[in-house]
Amino acid sequence: MQKILTGSLFLAFLVNTGAFAAEQHDHGMGNDGMSQMNPESMKAMHDDGQTMPLSDGVVKKVDVQNGKITLAHGEIANVKMPAMTMSYRIKQAQQLKSIHAGDKVRFAMDRVNDDYIVTHIEMAK
Repeated sequence: MQKILTGSLFLAFLVNTGAFAAEQHDHGMGNDGMSQMNPESMKAMHDDGQTMPLSDGVVKKVDVQNGKITLAHGEIANVKMPAMTMSYRIKQAQQLKSIHAGDKVRFAMDRVNDDYIVTHIEMAK
């Protein structure tokens, strides 16, 4: 009887720990403190009519001439990218003219071949 009770308590502990971890992930509590928007609530329209989830980021550097932006961001699920700071090409370079280092943004990203491209970017509200 003691083995069953101990096993049940251990199983309950594992289930509750997993639920807590899943809840933290859902609320965007990543290792770097960046939040990940709920993909169902924040989306951008992709060229082919599909919706893309928006992610939160902070602009670290803008390179208008080369059409690149450096973003610190949380996990980006649709392209399976962990939280990091990295420079990305932006699909519409003219969008970079109104974005500056330090701005908080929401953006959509797509993977084209072996390159990650910011397909949509907007100021966070």
